Amino acid sequence: MLVLLSFVGPFALQIFLPSMPGLIKVFDTDHAGVQLTISLYLATFACAQLCLGPLSDRFGRRRIILAGLAIYVVSPVICANAPNIETLVAGRMLQAIGACSGLMFARVVARDLHGRDRAAGVIGFVTMATALLGSATPLLGGWIDVFLGWRASFWVASGFGVVVFCITLVWFPETHPGGRENDVVTTFRQGFQLLRSPVFLGYAGHGACTLSAWYAMLAGLPFVMVEVLGQALTAYGLYFPLLSLGYMVGNLVTARYAEKLGIYRLLGGGTGLALAACLVMFVWCLSPVLTPLALFLPMGVIALGHGLSQPAATSGAIGIVPTVAGSAAGFMGFGQWLIAAVTSQMVGMLQDGTVWPTVVVVICFTVLSLLSYGFARWGEKRALDSPLSSGP
Repeated sequence: MLVLLSFVGPFALQIFLPSMPGLIKVFDTDHAGVQLTISLYLATFACAQLCLGPLSDRFGRRRIILAGLAIYVVSPVICANAPNIETLVAGRMLQAIGACSGLMFARVVARDLHGRDRAAGVIGFVTMATALLGSATPLLGGWIDVFLGWRASFWVASGFGVVVFCITLVWFPETHPGGRENDVVTTFRQGFQLLRSPVFLGYAGHGACTLSAWYAMLAGLPFVMVEVLGQALTAYGLYFPLLSLGYMVGNLVTARYAEKLGIYRLLGGGTGLALAACLVMFVWCLSPVLTPLALFLPMGVIALGHGLSQPAATSGAIGIVPTVAGSAAGFMGFGQWLIAAVTSQMVGMLQDGTVWPTVVVVICFTVLSLLSYGFARWGEKRALDSPLSSGP
């Protein structure tokens, strides 16, 4: 159940990716115009979580999830019938509101039911399964685009939403009935107290940086494959599983060994591995003869490192105050996806016919993820020295 909920957002995004280069001609626009279908999707995805998280603390998880899935079912119909790029972007923004409910609440429910280290393992398993399903999604989207046209991918997304909505309606239990003693304003105020905690900000910042690096890959590599390396549209779907496989392996290790290793070792080891792969990728990109594997292999290792660290950072952030886990997930998701939205748009705007815009952005965010983790550990040390100074 948590896997299906987590997958609705990535499915809506990734099935559409192979169609992006072709939309430049379809709607007579440029790279930046097409990139709005990703960046504004992610921005809306971020802002919606800022509201839905605290609302779930007040009214319960189940009813907010069902409302979001209903929007997810309807919005692709707008996209599939879009006569211009503006309508398509608007439909994508509405789709993001529904999509974020699944991904965000899959993590929150894991924290509702488990302690910090165990929740990291559950989040790792859910993310691994989501990555496994997602590894085939761009390939599916590429073939749908070739044989049925880009509009068909949205009809497929809507049908998938109907299935998840029905399963959730019948089998999904309530894991947090809601804080009936507090009104909505009080619930939001309690959630905002998290922003005073350096521990929360550090873990959330790490998650934002690793997610932004991932979406820099997703946004930049389709254009690099087609325009820089001269590959066919479907080739991206063939190489993309290397990224998903790396992320999935990292999630698998987290799922199996989170309680034994703890979130600190997972964060430190994953970040170090990603930084080493960044160095290898930078050196390989200096070669005069560049192949798809020279990009996708080190990026797959970077994804592996992020797969180790990101579930641990998520559990660390949303577990600070369990009674406002929904708010914590909402604020964390807001920061993550907003920065990822800006990143994806930036990567599209910086495309210059080389690999460097995508590569440099991925490296920068991986370095920043290390600094964010260090800030979280500093906050925890400060909390031990002076408990009252650490915020919530």
